[in-house]
Amino acid sequence: MKSILQTYVDQEIWLLIRDKWYFGAIIGVSDELLWFKHRTHNKETEEDTLWERVVKISEVVAIDKVISVMSRKPDVFMSRLVETENNTNNHQQ
Repeated sequence: MKSILQTYVDQEIWLLIRDKWYFGAIIGVSDELLWFKHRTHNKETEEDTLWERVVKISEVVAIDKVISVMSRKPDVFMSRLVETENNTNNHQQ
């Protein structure tokens, strides 16, 4: 697991630690420890808090990398399709 986590240093990924998912950026990996930062959002105060956490690598159950995000809003979806199509056409010319 240590070698896998090291490949994601300075990247944002989902981490399952014990029984809770965190979306954060890995800062460092040592022999037994994982150091990462993540944000939480308080709906009542509308504040975001940036946390830095250090956990044992043995507590990491899974990792999940976001590959792409697709909007379900029709106008955003269509503009992204057009943008993708334009980029594809530009590369072929």
